[in-house]
Amino acid sequence: MFQVVEYKGTKEENYLLLIKQLKALVEDEENRIANLSNASALLNQFLTDINWVGFYLLEKDELVLGPFQGLPACVRIPVGKGVCGTAARERKAIRVPDVEQFPGHIACDARSRSEIVLPLIADGELIGVLDIDSPLKDRFDETDEKYLQMFADVLAQYVK
Repeated sequence: MFQVVEYKGTKEENYLLLIKQLKALVEDEENRIANLSNASALLNQFLTDINWVGFYLLEKDELVLGPFQGLPACVRIPVGKGVCGTAARERKAIRVPDVEQFPGHIACDARSRSEIVLPLIADGELIGVLDIDSPLKDRFDETDEKYLQMFADVLAQYVK
């Protein structure tokens, strides 16, 4: 059963608690959209200083907008384009301290200043990406990347 909890530990402890909450939300649900929706809501509640969090799902050679929290977003992103498309092509996390310095950045929300994108991979197959934007430059660090990738890896097993 899912319970809302307060995050009072270290950054690492809080992330581990977040991942535990994610498992409680998704482990008994088979619907992909429900799980992605709850995951985006959970991250939106947990993370500070963000203005968009959500998913793009792979369909052929494009990433298509999935469940998210934030302003309306770009609907389709070609694999290899922008931060999301690059993370999908390379199948690795990409942390961008200043989106204005990323070649080919796709600006869906003009307020975004930094971004982190993490691949969702299950059974060796790319499912999509988790995309998080912040209005602050250099919002995401190595700890965020490590634990958000763990979050994405757990979630991928329930949305394949």
